[in-house]
Amino acid sequence: MQDLGRYFTPPLVGALVAIFLTVSPAPVEQILDLVGERWLWIRAALPEKMNTGVTAMIGFFLGFSVMHFWLWLRWQLLWILFTYRAWMYNPKATSTKIWAVLIKTLLAKSRQPYGTFTFEHVLPRLPVPALEQTCNKYLQTVKPILSESEYATTKQAVEKFKQNEGPVLQRHLRQRALEKTNWLADWWRDLVYLHQRTPIAINSSFYCVCSENLLTSRPLARAANLIHSGMQFHEKVKNNSLSVFLANDLVPVCMDGYRYMFNTTRIPGLEKDTLKQYEDTRHVVVVRKGMYFSIDVYGFDNKGQTVLLSPYELWAQLKQIYDITEESDEGNTVAALTASNRSEWAKLRQALVNKCPVNKATLDVIESAKFHICLEDEAPKNLTEQAKLMLCGDGINRWFDKSLVMVIFTNGRAGGFVEHSTADATLYSRLWEYFQAFESYGKDGEIVRGPNDMKRPHRTPQRLPWNVEGFEDDLAKAYREHRKQVNDIDMVVQPSEYGKGWVKTKRFSPDGFLQMCIQLAYYRLHKEVTKTYESASTRLFAQGRTDTIRPVSEHSVAFVKSFDNPGQSRDHKLALLKKAISYQTQYKLDATNGQACDRHLFGLYVMSRELGMNVPEIFMDKAWQLPEKLSTSQTPTKIIEGLWSLEKSSRGGGFGPVVSDGYGVSYIIVGEDLVNFHVSSRHSCPETSSERMSQAIIQAMADMKELLS
Repeated sequence: MQDLGRYFTPPLVGALVAIFLTVSPAPVEQILDLVGERWLWIRAALPEKMNTGVTAMIGFFLGFSVMHFWLWLRWQLLWILFTYRAWMYNPKATSTKIWAVLIKTLLAKSRQPYGTFTFEHVLPRLPVPALEQTCNKYLQTVKPILSESEYATTKQAVEKFKQNEGPVLQRHLRQRALEKTNWLADWWRDLVYLHQRTPIAINSSFYCVCSENLLTSRPLARAANLIHSGMQFHEKVKNNSLSVFLANDLVPVCMDGYRYMFNTTRIPGLEKDTLKQYEDTRHVVVVRKGMYFSIDVYGFDNKGQTVLLSPYELWAQLKQIYDITEESDEGNTVAALTASNRSEWAKLRQALVNKCPVNKATLDVIESAKFHICLEDEAPKNLTEQAKLMLCGDGINRWFDKSLVMVIFTNGRAGGFVEHSTADATLYSRLWEYFQAFESYGKDGEIVRGPNDMKRPHRTPQRLPWNVEGFEDDLAKAYREHRKQVNDIDMVVQPSEYGKGWVKTKRFSPDGFLQMCIQLAYYRLHKEVTKTYESASTRLFAQGRTDTIRPVSEHSVAFVKSFDNPGQSRDHKLALLKKAISYQTQYKLDATNGQACDRHLFGLYVMSRELGMNVPEIFMDKAWQLPEKLSTSQTPTKIIEGLWSLEKSSRGGGFGPVVSDGYGVSYIIVGEDLVNFHVSSRHSCPETSSERMSQAIIQAMADMKELLS
């Protein structure tokens, strides 16, 4: 509910006080008499008898100043309170309870919901951890995955770094932190994503899938609802009316990533790509069978005002596109170029632009669209088939450079595909929840037509032409290479036999428990413990994105090695599991609070390059360069309180393996009784198998449940 208090701005309060004092000027005269006793010059400068104009001016000044000061003070107090972090570590402490009361008082529930970007200016900055702390934590994370001799070498390199280059780099990094809103943000975006030269398809992007409970099997009806809901969400972001997410209903998270969700495209470059955000446009691009169309999402009402088209009006345009593409085979595989090596794609993109103005105009429309809709010809039979199609595309319809692509299959199944440099899964999960919460259909699964539908004038769909004469070999090569990568991907979506509800009855962190299941599964398959990545959100900080949780510890290694050892007692195994989960949970809190070691060390490394230093030995060491054979992430869910439902919940999403002999393991906790695992690997690696890994995870869950029963 909106609060009238939010409308009491300093000018308004000043005007109200001016009116009050004009009607009742006695308080002003009394105040001036008191002031005049101490500062005679002030009273002497004013008229003997106050007239209405002077009284009003003084009233406005007083009201404006007091209100302006109060608002400034309120924001300063909130900024100070948002820097408090003990609420995550000691939620029951007296200091935390006092802090919570102060936050609630200053936020005032009656003022909610707050606008999308209301708190961006008072979010704390990402900290630079202490060098000693980071070095100690780094040694703690690598010790379990190194031999004794390797660890001794790493420890020597770390000690040398602490004594030599480390303090110099730390000083420069702290200075950068003072000058930047977020010392990490642009480095991370540029060096991890935009400088990447390998194809972003499969290697970088991620996807999500819809719920298994389909409200319609009509693909065009679903696509129309997707466009309409996506545009409603976009308008909320644009108008600053998408409510800010408050962690624990108290602490706002960074919403900056929503700025790049729409109207954004990654443009290939010879050495580095760029993220280009276009001015607010009116169109969405629809792709089917390699043919591209632009459709306007806005029309005009009877007063000439711009309005968002209804789902039925959007459906009518999609029907026209479907009919045209059914009768034509004039599509091409230009989209496959976006799945190529980035430098090669940059050269070919420029060549296409130079070829003729038609290509440039088409690229401008494709890249400036709010988002893309892909109408696929496949009908995935299950989540495993759908997940692979979502991640890989077919090399014909998917424009991998676009920040957001919504994909609809012929049986009504749908999903979202995201170019990773723009933002992380936590933001796009909210968009998908929003869509699934509000989609609705008639009894036959079609769009319900409203009384004003098709009465608003709007542009008909526009076919986007290409001139690819002379590029046939390039297109064929790009398509062939992408299909080779697609065929190499081994994808499995595996549901669990129980969920977080049971885990919570044993007083364990569900995330920590699942991470230990994954560790046990990997160890059983490969007889080793490997470097493992788990993502943590750092959106409690301005422009925050992610940091790394390292779930592998001496405790987790001891646990997985002892689990199948008949000589170890149940109590011993249980004690090791508790320690392993406790370690992972603590590390997760540290990472969320900007106190992990990976991003800090990354920053120190980049700073050494910017200063022109020789690469410190710590970054040449084996421990730093070990591949992450196990890359994991939990897909967030139940973000929109009051709208989420089990029936409409997404069944998760995923990503490709980070290395050729590794796994990508994404999992989503659906309600209390289900966890869905999205497991990816490569067929070309004989040591890995997504089917074996997914089954090993389910078996580990069953065995660990038996251990705790």
